[in-house]
Amino acid sequence: MRRSPVVFLLPLLGACAAAAPAPTPVPPVTTAPPTPTIPPPPSMPLAQTGIDPTWMDPAVDPCQDFFAYACGGFVKNTVIPGDRATWGTTESIQKQNEELLRGVLESATSSPGDDPLLRKIGDYYASCVDEATIDRAGAAPIKPLLDRIARVKDDKTLAAAVIELHANGVFPLFDISPQQDFKDATQMIAGLDQNGLGLPDRDYYLKDDGNMKDVRDFYTAHVGRMLALSGMKPAEVKQATVDVMRIEGKLAKISQDKVTRRDPYKVYHRVDRGGLPAIARTFPWDAYFQGLGFPGIQAISVNEPAYFTGVDALMKDEKMAAWRHYLAWTVVRTEARHLSKPFLDESFAMKQKLTGQKEIEPRWKRCVRSVDGALGELLAQPYVAAKFAGDSRERARKLVDAIVEAMRADLAALPWMDDATREAALAKLGKLHHDKVGYPDKWRTYDFDVSRSDFAGNAMAAIRFELRRQLGKVGKPVDRTLWDMTPPTVNAEYDPSMNEIVLPAGELQPPFFSRDFYPAVNIGDEGANTIGHEITHGFDDEGSQFDGDGNLRDWWTQGTKAKFDEATKCVQDQYSQYEAVPGVHLNGALTSGENIADIGGVKLGYAALLAWEQTHPEERRSVEGFSDEQLYFLAYAQGWCSKETPQFLEMLARTNPHSPPRWRVNGPMADVPAFAQAFRCAAGAPLNPGRVCSVW
Repeated sequence: MRRSPVVFLLPLLGACAAAAPAPTPVPPVTTAPPTPTIPPPPSMPLAQTGIDPTWMDPAVDPCQDFFAYACGGFVKNTVIPGDRATWGTTESIQKQNEELLRGVLESATSSPGDDPLLRKIGDYYASCVDEATIDRAGAAPIKPLLDRIARVKDDKTLAAAVIELHANGVFPLFDISPQQDFKDATQMIAGLDQNGLGLPDRDYYLKDDGNMKDVRDFYTAHVGRMLALSGMKPAEVKQATVDVMRIEGKLAKISQDKVTRRDPYKVYHRVDRGGLPAIARTFPWDAYFQGLGFPGIQAISVNEPAYFTGVDALMKDEKMAAWRHYLAWTVVRTEARHLSKPFLDESFAMKQKLTGQKEIEPRWKRCVRSVDGALGELLAQPYVAAKFAGDSRERARKLVDAIVEAMRADLAALPWMDDATREAALAKLGKLHHDKVGYPDKWRTYDFDVSRSDFAGNAMAAIRFELRRQLGKVGKPVDRTLWDMTPPTVNAEYDPSMNEIVLPAGELQPPFFSRDFYPAVNIGDEGANTIGHEITHGFDDEGSQFDGDGNLRDWWTQGTKAKFDEATKCVQDQYSQYEAVPGVHLNGALTSGENIADIGGVKLGYAALLAWEQTHPEERRSVEGFSDEQLYFLAYAQGWCSKETPQFLEMLARTNPHSPPRWRVNGPMADVPAFAQAFRCAAGAPLNPGRVCSVW
């Protein structure tokens, strides 16, 4: 993904600020003067190109720290809002989107007219912002699930409780979802995967590095406070907390780590229905699929057979009282966001510990996101009409086409790739699906009732509906028309099994992209940061293991694969030297795919820029002494202008496959010689190191 998929991230600042004193540009590389017959290009203020001069810090040497040069003004002048742990370009767009959607929802709440679409989203939103009714309900919405757990007394009732929770979208121990068969990407199968931890990653249970022990200790007390809110008696809370931490600790020990899970061969084990008893012999699998409402599911992969064997043994080892405590905790932490203020406040206290966010977001913001999650393609329709009308879709598709052609030229000229592998790579690129731009051609329907006075009931109904919709795909051919992201989402993705990129309308907004931006700026941000990045994912350390049809298959010759692995190791070693906060280094293996995609995206975008310069000379402008190449790199960097809390940065480094924004700028710049040329960086400067790491 272009943007981090962390739940506390996502979103952006409006287009460009009003014209301000422009930073002194670094002299571009001297080129031959134009022939006298060609008039000089018309001038254009920097602030009108899509670059924001006020975000820059001209006192910084771009060859030393390009992030600080492009974003230093932004960092100095930005105060992270109290309800955020990070604030930057992405967050600014999200803010704009949320404010627009708030207006849509408030209008739908007060005067939906005869429009059933508006009435449904309006009633859902009305139930969410009705804090008085939600607070009166307290823990009542989860009481039926807690009562079911209270009846657990033996192996049979334990399994039955797990099944009922899964059917309600609460996933202790493991979870289930549809996935494309890695070996036959035309078919949908069921995927069973590890789950059941309340902390962000298994390492928080197993290591004491940095703030991990402090976070774990806080989490232990947090579990007790939340269980007390749910109605558990004080005498029981202490033992329940011990039980929860012990069981989650055991689950952490048998869970795959983050780096292992980047290897598709290590998370795909096709066992099918008949193979499940061999890896978890006592769990009632027939009853499980019956309880989910899909008794006919047969095609199944598990992420790791040993994990399910371990879970099966653990269900035998622990006492029933401990399981009641663990299951109750899983319900409480999963559903807390739908409950009364005491639950929300305590849930936020845990988030605050992890991220450093100072205050909880206003209710309306959380409710906008709740509607987007539950009824996303209903809410998206007025959003698209307001924010992605006219020729925006067509312009974005033309930019995609330009980046695809740049990748085609890059593959054709790579010196380290032999002809057999090159042919396969070009074939894969030729099969890349890249028509999902902006919004779906057909909108989804939502077949569940919505009450104006029962927020938790609405949310749970939406979760059950989505689970049924997803599991209904299993055993059927892949439907390529479906979207996994809603159009207002500020993100993009590449799916290796689909061999496709997806660009929602929310991503195609200023300051990432605008029909009014100077082309070099659009190419530098949306072209390199998003489109080039996502296309490169098809050829990163993970995506390169899938062929053009989306099947997990080795299409590399041995010699070329060795060179690819060597280049990948160079990138991993480079980024492992960077620190998120003092003393906490990035995990180069975890961030490998995103870093490769960042570097590749910058190179592809730059090639597209050169092609644009040659084919559209009439569109070029003189911009206050900045060359097109400098504007291109500035646009890329300003797409990552942001400021974060130290806690958030540490959590990002430990759990997220994306590098922090500073290194998503400076890392690629050090690996792209064209940057050093554009800004005349001396040999040996930090961003002109001589030895570069590059895969594509």
